[in-house]
Amino acid sequence: MYLLGLRKLQSKGQGEKLGWYQLAGIHGRPFIPWDGVNQDGGGGNGYCSHGSNIFPTWHRPYLALFEEVLYLNCRQAISEFPAGAYKDRLIAALSTFRIPYWDWAAIPPSGQGNLPWSVQRPTIEVTLPNGTTTIRNPLYSYVFQNVNHADIVDSPYNMYNQTMRDATSKSGDAVSQNDKVALKMDEIRPNMQSRVYNILAMQKDYLKMSNDVTSWDSLEATHNTIHTSCGGHMDQPAYSAFDPLFWLHHTNVDRVFTIWQALNPDVYVEPMLNPFSTFTRQGGHTADANTPLHPFHRNDGGEFWTSEGVRSTTTFAYTYPDLADLDPKNTTPLVRRVNELYGPEAHSLFKRDVTVADDLTKRSNPTPLKSRAVAGAPSFSGLRQYIASIKVQKFSKHGSFNIHVFLGDAPGPDPGQWSSEESWIGMTGIFAATPGGVENTHAKNSGIEANGAVPLTAALEAKIRSKELRDMREGIVEGYLRANLRWRVAKTNNEQIDVEDTPGFQISVVWSEVVPATSKDEFPQ
Repeated sequence: MYLLGLRKLQSKGQGEKLGWYQLAGIHGRPFIPWDGVNQDGGGGNGYCSHGSNIFPTWHRPYLALFEEVLYLNCRQAISEFPAGAYKDRLIAALSTFRIPYWDWAAIPPSGQGNLPWSVQRPTIEVTLPNGTTTIRNPLYSYVFQNVNHADIVDSPYNMYNQTMRDATSKSGDAVSQNDKVALKMDEIRPNMQSRVYNILAMQKDYLKMSNDVTSWDSLEATHNTIHTSCGGHMDQPAYSAFDPLFWLHHTNVDRVFTIWQALNPDVYVEPMLNPFSTFTRQGGHTADANTPLHPFHRNDGGEFWTSEGVRSTTTFAYTYPDLADLDPKNTTPLVRRVNELYGPEAHSLFKRDVTVADDLTKRSNPTPLKSRAVAGAPSFSGLRQYIASIKVQKFSKHGSFNIHVFLGDAPGPDPGQWSSEESWIGMTGIFAATPGGVENTHAKNSGIEANGAVPLTAALEAKIRSKELRDMREGIVEGYLRANLRWRVAKTNNEQIDVEDTPGFQISVVWSEVVPATSKDEFPQ
């Protein structure tokens, strides 16, 4: 049902308001009005708010819109089936349909990787009204009906007739390298687990949680690293929403935000000067909980949804499994759930369907790539936590790029192999516009900075176990890091960038004292 709905939605004409092309275009290109919401002096971007206190809240009505439209397409697909038991099952499933999420931070089921097989397969077997057949997989890519160079102005994106992930080349015959994306996702997952856990367990400030401008790490900065790790359309704000993976990714971002809200019910959107422009606003505007979330109308009278209006997911009649039946006055079960998913003693909570998993493996036949052990899960057993805090000018001649952090030997010259180095411990991504894009041109001289982080604690504790580091005391760790902490910068296409050629680049180590939790029903303090 889900796949058939996606298929129908992607088949809509590019000029249809509720078709895939127009819905994806709300986020970025082609920078045209949607639902009659005109530019009126705004900047050269899509409607999406990045580097903003309303980054988490703007995406909530966007996801609700996508879910509603997808539901209607699923319903249409079901209506084409003949009456009978199978159709009845589809109708029953539709009554509880909600868009799925991709939890890129949780430990996957045994024998499976972080990137789902379902998004890696070019084709997939489905049941249609006239029987079972193989179709183009709508989760693999979105195929453009017409690559309009006036809409998609940037190369190489205007060379591709479908969305790409880590494309083999910049030419029109390129293909996605999902196997390499899958390997990258497996390598960064432990760091993502640590970052999500830090946000949920330790961060109590809304502004610091919400955006990549205010603090050393945030939900937005963590989300950025997923975008830049996928490459292709996903690593560009103007084009990312065309990739079906965008919607699985952002539903999980909303899920993490919703969990954070439940753990911190008394804090919410605070006023903030937003440095970036959107389609309807120039950079430098102040946003608060009552700022309209353009272009999402809440009624036919022209009123827009606001952050205050979308504070609860129940407004759009959905929740997440982590929050099902949660008593707002007793968050202990949720704390336990977060600890089990992302904490120091985390384990996979997913149920592996062996038959389905093996079948997917056989059908997709991905090319296996060599993997390796990477820095482990968050560790709060000690009294000190160490994090590499990275700050950089967001808009430059590089577009999106990644900062890699190493502990030990300097990496080799090939950025494509850095995450396979034994000394590599993590990376953080800067999600920015293409170098020649108008949105970059408007912002690159502004000096606007973005932040990201790479947790160091687990890697340092591994050095203690290997007798390379004596203990975690500040002075001991400082000396070790001065001698062994290294970093490199590379574009998302694995072209190395000289650190000196990266405006505003700063890296520092922050540490904090913590009191370890005494049970799974508590967070560290």
